[in-house]
Amino acid sequence: MRCTKAERRQKLLETATDVLVEYGIQKTTLDDIARRAGMAKTSLYYYFKEKDEIIRAIIKNDMEDLLASMRQAAAAGNTPEDKLWGLIEARYRYIATASSRATKEVLHEFKSLSGLYAQELEYYQKAQQDLIQDIFRQGIARGALKPVEDIELLALIIFSSMIGIDWTFTFDEQRERILGGLKQHMAIFFAGLKKGPA
Repeated sequence: MRCTKAERRQKLLETATDVLVEYGIQKTTLDDIARRAGMAKTSLYYYFKEKDEIIRAIIKNDMEDLLASMRQAAAAGNTPEDKLWGLIEARYRYIATASSRATKEVLHEFKSLSGLYAQELEYYQKAQQDLIQDIFRQGIARGALKPVEDIELLALIIFSSMIGIDWTFTFDEQRERILGGLKQHMAIFFAGLKKGPA
């Protein structure tokens, strides 16, 4: 059975991801990707016109996968605290899996070039903040949490804190210790937000 163009494109993205993780963004060429995919460079142009287009497509794929994982984890929680912790843990488990495929040098290169893909990243960062806002809005609406004056700001602060830990989590070998510390701090945070008996 022949692959559709969409299926072939997805397989090419997976191949391109492997090559980029192995060589890094700067060193990877379209020839490298085409060779690994077992096709001529001219055939690759049928799917992607340039390396930058491939990288943007990979970012979109990865961010969609991450968002789906975070949504699923949040939906599985019973309380606002469970939901937020599920979301946070899913995010860092995803980061751990993704970062384990690349060397420190390649990871640093991806970080240094992230500004070039700020538009793509900003969209998904906003989507993650929206997920956090939804957890607090639902918790307040159901009477589980005290009212919060500015939920949008609260979500921004929480998400910014998460981003601040991203690279520590990526490179630190004691990831479970970091997750344990995050969970402990989150419990303290929610202790002040939970509604007591009326």
